[in-house]
Amino acid sequence: MQFRMLGPLQMYDDRRRAVTELTSPMQQRLLKALLAHPNTLVPTAVLVRELWGGRPPDKAGNALQAHASRLRRAMERADPGGPGAARLAARDAGYLLRVGPQELDSARFRLGVRRARALAGSDPEEAGLLLRQALGRWRGEALAGPRGPAADALAVMLEQERLGALEAVFDLALLTGQHRRIVPELREAVLAHPARPRFREQLGRALAGPRGTPPADGGPALRPVPPSPGDAGDGGAGRDGGAGSGELDRLRALVERLASDQRALRSAIAQLSELVGRTAA
Repeated sequence: MQFRMLGPLQMYDDRRRAVTELTSPMQQRLLKALLAHPNTLVPTAVLVRELWGGRPPDKAGNALQAHASRLRRAMERADPGGPGAARLAARDAGYLLRVGPQELDSARFRLGVRRARALAGSDPEEAGLLLRQALGRWRGEALAGPRGPAADALAVMLEQERLGALEAVFDLALLTGQHRRIVPELREAVLAHPARPRFREQLGRALAGPRGTPPADGGPALRPVPPSPGDAGDGGAGRDGGAGSGELDRLRALVERLASDQRALRSAIAQLSELVGRTAA
């Protein structure tokens, strides 16, 4: 079974290809709190705060036990033949949710980011495709719907990882000459995230286009052009500042574009490294 957090919370049975959504807000809050600390004993006091904030009901421990029992039954229905009651274990001090790494869509997203990082330096186009596949797991706001403080913090962290991966996608697209393709996406990102200046900078580069960008194989655009008779001995400028001067300007533009592309690649790799570092932490 998969626990889908990259959007409204869902439980997905891989075998039956069936989606189960919790209709109870309290069960949603409880499961989200447990998913924020998978395979970890979460104290009862923490879970009470996640469900009721600073106003718990009388006998909150008994109420929590009832919600946990209902959640356990919902998970058993969502995953028939799965680990059953062992999935959500009750302890004297709290509750523990057993989850495998491949059962979290957030873990699969992060795995895609790690694979993209490994390829960014040698194959930026393939790295961009891997990032897009990872981003394709998102269905909306992470853990959308009712949630407590721990789930809020997790949702914020996941959203920052998503935006970092999206910035890396655009950097890699610019590096591989896909300027026009990403203009609509960048415009949408700028409107959706006006406080994120990186998207505005990338949109400016995309609108400017790949002017002066050399062929991917370093072909004829990078080969020196023999100087004309008027160019010799005067630094290529020529006595009339004509063809030689234009060629120097073109070559300078190529050098500037290559430097910009190298910065974009370093930026994309740095963003991927940061994402992977957050995952490892």
